[in-house]
Amino acid sequence: MLDRTLIPHAYSLSDFQLRTSKIVRLENQVDCLIVSGDLHPICFIELIFKSGGWFEHQAGTAYMTGKMLLGGTLNKTAEEVSVAYETLGSHIEIHTSVDYSSIKLYTTKKHLGQSLNLLEELLCSPSFPLEEFNINKSIKAQLIKSQLAKNPYFASIEFNKLLFGNVHPYGKSLDVFAIEQCTLDETVNFFNTKFTNEPKLILGGAIGNKEMDQINQILNKLTIFQHATPQFALNTNSQHHVIEGQASTQASLRLGGITINRSHSDIHKLNIAVKLLGGFFGSRLMKKIREEKGLTYGIHAAISHAGNSSYWSISSELKREKSAEALNEIHGAINELAHNYPSNSETEMLKNFLRGKFLGSMNTILDVTSVYSSLFINNLAEDFLKDYLNTLNTIQSRDISEMIQKYVLSAPTTSLMML
Repeated sequence: MLDRTLIPHAYSLSDFQLRTSKIVRLENQVDCLIVSGDLHPICFIELIFKSGGWFEHQAGTAYMTGKMLLGGTLNKTAEEVSVAYETLGSHIEIHTSVDYSSIKLYTTKKHLGQSLNLLEELLCSPSFPLEEFNINKSIKAQLIKSQLAKNPYFASIEFNKLLFGNVHPYGKSLDVFAIEQCTLDETVNFFNTKFTNEPKLILGGAIGNKEMDQINQILNKLTIFQHATPQFALNTNSQHHVIEGQASTQASLRLGGITINRSHSDIHKLNIAVKLLGGFFGSRLMKKIREEKGLTYGIHAAISHAGNSSYWSISSELKREKSAEALNEIHGAINELAHNYPSNSETEMLKNFLRGKFLGSMNTILDVTSVYSSLFINNLAEDFLKDYLNTLNTIQSRDISEMIQKYVLSAPTTSLMML
């Protein structure tokens, strides 16, 4: 039994032992990431296909395809599929992003076989009923309308258009008109010709050889495509824009620019620097804009990575009448951090925060699988995590200022104020 009167053992994060994983190539040439863990009889399976919005001709087709996979099979209605998974104590999710379509299955080892049988049925004999299709279109259209009525959501949509261009997949947004123009025939065609493009498989938890064989059998029944990734040019508008919206007491601010991707040698230093700028409660922007000036309840800075681009951004909801002042203060905070090194104590506080956050991201087998899957999908080796920990332990205050100077202050910047 744990003796809570004793202080837990403390050790340097440099000694942290990462959980082992392995990547294997299945007989159908599908790459598979395996993160084993049999402490609990839980299983996680994720099928990732390179078939997001990036690959569609009609906006919304990829999204509707993902939705319709749970709309029923030749032998089961949507309700029967849902009840079947609930009866087994399993859970299935299907998500579609700009880059990928993802199917996630959570289940117990005891019911993995039956859950996989249901998954096979969804993938091999979906029925695409017209009634379910119309219901999903209606729900999505109503959701879009409610989201667009909110300043923060609308500001993010408009900011992406400015950052990438309104014809780029990352700059386009799914609107009501696009959803209404989607047809069942286009959705079925997308599934039959593009959905199972370049699959990758992720397995976590108590997965053995028997389960591997069953998963392999399912993949063997799929028609796997190898479509080339379409190319789109960026059309960034690096200026400040003001959009007058509905009368509101708040303004939405978005500020950022295209930056280096995960494979760049400076990416870990830049991530750490942006965290100090605005990535946690003790960051420069939180202190300046919230605590000292009282212009917002929260402000956040981050590096975001998509499959084909990366960008840094600052976002906040501000007092409408103080929005211009807030923007000037943000630029001032960036300039201050770029030209004056943070103190050693501030840097050490940041490093300790990030060490704790990293450890918190590796608590359970599902957490670990999530971290490793991000590396796997983006073709990054496990050394990426080791390099991050090494950078976290060795980064100096000077490095932080240099990163802000090089990649934030001196880079082209797009800003949007939604009033």
